[in-house]
Amino acid sequence: MYREMIREGCEQEIRWGHYVIGDAIPGLTKEMITDYIKYLGNLRCTNLGFKKLYEGHDEEPASMSWVSQYSNANLIKTDFFEARSTAYAKSTALVDDL
Repeated sequence: MYREMIREGCEQEIRWGHYVIGDAIPGLTKEMITDYIKYLGNLRCTNLGFKKLYEGHDEEPASMSWVSQYSNANLIKTDFFEARSTAYAKSTALVDDL
């Protein structure tokens, strides 16, 4: 059931990506969008302990490796005084005084 929900989400994301971006951006094709979303679908499934959805999409496509740099805040270089690092964020526990 959950695996099929992930598949449906991937298929919708692929259709949305094709609709929004299409082939209008030089260097970014529909095939690249499809491959990356299928890779993410496989990644989500394996992280949850499910079988992969798509054969041949086991590794991040080399053509889309730049996306990971923007999705991982620790990889983005910013001016020290302009950005607040989340690497040192302290989690707080909810304390019930009652």
